[in-house]
Amino acid sequence: MTLNNTTQGHSRPPSTANLWLAIGDETGRFEDPRSSGLHGVGLILARPAALVAALNENLAGRTIRGRMDSPVEGLENWLLAPGATKADELRKHHVREAWLYLQDGKRITGEVALDATHSDRVLTHLLAVFRWLAGHTGIVSLGIHGSGHEVMTDFSMGSDPMAAIGALYGRILALVKPFLGSSPRIRVLPGRRSEKINAASILRAGQDVPGPALGGRQTSSKTGGNRALLETMERQFWETLATTAGRWPLPSSATARQITFAGYMDGAALVSALEREDAQAARLIRDDERRLNNLADLACSLMAASCDSAERDLRIRFPDPVGPNVRFFAASEVMT
Repeated sequence: MTLNNTTQGHSRPPSTANLWLAIGDETGRFEDPRSSGLHGVGLILARPAALVAALNENLAGRTIRGRMDSPVEGLENWLLAPGATKADELRKHHVREAWLYLQDGKRITGEVALDATHSDRVLTHLLAVFRWLAGHTGIVSLGIHGSGHEVMTDFSMGSDPMAAIGALYGRILALVKPFLGSSPRIRVLPGRRSEKINAASILRAGQDVPGPALGGRQTSSKTGGNRALLETMERQFWETLATTAGRWPLPSSATARQITFAGYMDGAALVSALEREDAQAARLIRDDERRLNNLADLACSLMAASCDSAERDLRIRFPDPVGPNVRFFAASEVMT
């Protein structure tokens, strides 16, 4: 990995601490352990100054910040065609909608090279943002992926999607920690999700769950699922590092461990914590959390597109390696 602490486009000096922000997202039907489809988590990992500079970068006449505020270019009319059901997608760069358009709307199939210029405008712009992220030297794109059976059964997570997702986040961040320099501080903001009201994490928490907002599901912030994700993530992080036989010394106190690695499910809570240690990072999360979430979605989609091509009618042919700071792991190789 070739990590640069880029500061272009921002006048405030970066923190003296070796601080890293990890913003995550997940893909797959975690409620279905029998599914052979790709399940996994993807995330972006970078220093705050590098993320600020990245959002200010220009790609084909538009800043990355502006791109993350809107759908993949060319998708707007298709999103509006069904009516109000897709209107909320007009405010975010959500790759899933581009895939639906390409596969169901335009029925584009076959294999396309990552460096191609396609006749379809949406596909051309999707390939452009994939190339931008895959080639970025200041942002690490990470992921772990596997089948539903591997992720939900083989790694002893039972039927609890939140615990499984937390374990994947914790393992992959532990795998890269030794490469982040001296005394890194990692602050994680996993993607939010909703759960069925009888999900394992809710039952285990023994909580009185409010009635579901839509379709028998409830946001995990009201169910105890967030706590399950964070607890499993942090436990898996330290357990993974503990297997290195002393090569990477572990902090002895709970306080020291929290300084090294801490996860937050709520952006406001992360901002409050960062205000005490890095003003630039706190302002970045406060002002750009949604845009960073969209970048995490892009990283997760890059993983799915490059690691699950056999399951898709439309396939993107990626170079090997995909990019200088891209690391996607098969769960069967790293989750033991």
